[in-house]
Amino acid sequence: MFRGKVIIIAVLCSILLSGCNAFSQKNTDDSAKEAQPEIDKDSAQARREELWKYRYDDNVNQILLVTHTTGSDAKVEFYQKNRDENNTWSLMFRSDAYVGVNGMGDTQEGSGKSPLGDFGIREAFGIRDNPGTALKYIQVKPTTYACDEDSEYYNTIIDIEETGHKCNGEKMYLYTPEYNYGIATDTNPENVYPNGSALFLHCKGTKPYTLGCVGLDEEDMVTVIRCAEPGMRVFYSEMYK
Repeated sequence: MFRGKVIIIAVLCSILLSGCNAFSQKNTDDSAKEAQPEIDKDSAQARREELWKYRYDDNVNQILLVTHTTGSDAKVEFYQKNRDENNTWSLMFRSDAYVGVNGMGDTQEGSGKSPLGDFGIREAFGIRDNPGTALKYIQVKPTTYACDEDSEYYNTIIDIEETGHKCNGEKMYLYTPEYNYGIATDTNPENVYPNGSALFLHCKGTKPYTLGCVGLDEEDMVTVIRCAEPGMRVFYSEMYK
C-alpha cells in the first residue's frame, strides 16, 4: 500500500515538473510563427555566450533574450534549462516583440527606451488571475499603481489602499491587454529616481511599441510566467551589424 502511494506521488511530481516544457512545446508547435526573420550569426554567437555563462549556475533556469532589430521591433527567445547532467537548454519559443518607442539604450524616466544589459526579475503580476507561477504574483486591482514619482515607492508596484500613498504613476488596472499578464524586471534595482521605472515584460497592446518595456504575444507572456523562477535572467541586446 505504501509503495503504491510512493509511485502515485512520483508520477504526480513528474507531471508537475514537465508542465512548463509540455505547455511551452505546445505553444511553439501551435504558433509556428511563420516567416520569422533570421538572427545573424554574430547575434547567434552572443546568444550562445549568454546561455553558456549561466549553464552551471543553479540559480538560473530560464533566460529571455531580447534582441533589438530596428525601430521598436525586436526578437525574443525564451530558454529553459533541462534537468540533465549536461545542463543543456531548450528553446521554448522564438517570436517577434516590441520594445521602446525610441529603441534601446540608456534608460531614464520618460526616455522611451528599453534597457541594454543583463538583468534579473522581481515579481509577476496581472489583471487576469494567476496562470500558475513560482514567482510572487500581484493581482492587479483598481487600486494598484506602478509609481514613477520621486518618492520612497519609486519603481515599485503598490496598492494605494495598503500604503495610504496616492502615487503619481500608472493605474495598472486601466492598461489592458498590456497588463493582463506581466513580470517586473530589476533594471533599476536600487529604485533610484529618475533611472527608470515600470520596465516590465508584458503583453502586447494595440500600438507597435512600448514606452520602455518589452511587449510579448499574450500566449508567450503566459508561458514565461508559468516557467519563470526567481533566478530568471533577461538579456537585452542590439542586433549586431
